[in-house]
Amino acid sequence: MLDWLERTELLFGEEKINKLKESSVLIVGVGGVGAYAAEMICRAGVGHITIVDNDDVSKSNINRQLVALHSTVGKAKIDILSSRLLDINPDLELVVHKQYITQENVGELLDSQSFDYVVDAIDTLTPKCSLIIESLKRGIKIVSSMGAGAKTDPTLVEIADISKTKY
Repeated sequence: MLDWLERTELLFGEEKINKLKESSVLIVGVGGVGAYAAEMICRAGVGHITIVDNDDVSKSNINRQLVALHSTVGKAKIDILSSRLLDINPDLELVVHKQYITQENVGELLDSQSFDYVVDAIDTLTPKCSLIIESLKRGIKIVSSMGAGAKTDPTLVEIADISKTKY
């Protein structure tokens, strides 16, 4: 067991720590939700992580995104996050794709390796739906985060089919 995981092992036990080290998670979108998810997944001890994003840090990200600092404005989010994850776990098997997900390339990405889970932190509806559909077709478990930008009234949140999504 690695010393940095000793507290996690106390919580889960050695067998589950080993299972986490063998697990593979794909995280698509490393902005407001995805970067935090990636960091916590890394800190939990997941041994294989693939991150996908093609965006750069802007000043408007600083109030809400892990990778966004005044010193990182203009830099690729994926590059900043990669360094951070490898600093947490130097033994992490990290795969980085600096690209946007599209209907055309999502299948290739999902077939590029065996994923235990997918984290969907995409803002745009069409690629989000493509990732969800293709993950489900392949039997890959997926956690999907829906955007809440500029939404300040939680009483207006509705539970509905994604096809009825607005904005």
